[in-house]
Amino acid sequence: MSIAIWSSRFETGIETIDAQHMSLFSAINGLADSFRAGSSQAQARESLAFLARYTVEHFRDEERFMREARYPYLAAHCSDHADLASRLRDFQDKEASGKVVTMDMAIFLLDWLKQHICDADMRFVAYLKE
Repeated sequence: MSIAIWSSRFETGIETIDAQHMSLFSAINGLADSFRAGSSQAQARESLAFLARYTVEHFRDEERFMREARYPYLAAHCSDHADLASRLRDFQDKEASGKVVTMDMAIFLLDWLKQHICDADMRFVAYLKE
């Protein structure tokens, strides 16, 4: 059972960004599935590493779109991105030090992503439509 369910309310209308958001939903589901199945920490580590790498790629692309559009709230948006990237590194450090990461991490990531898309990303979409 998926915890991250994509719906049209998350669609920005920017094809690249929407495809990346869907991939992030899928990766969060993979992480949650590894916890649910009681998989090895190695599988959770791999899922977390993918999420950390992919968010950096996604943030870079999203910020490029914003720079090209001269989005006035780019700095705040970048700050949100930096905060999550830091949090992901913290999760990775915790796991690497032998501490068990749990489903709470997947839920946190999903909640953050949904909130960010519906708030910050959609503000950018509204700006583009002006």
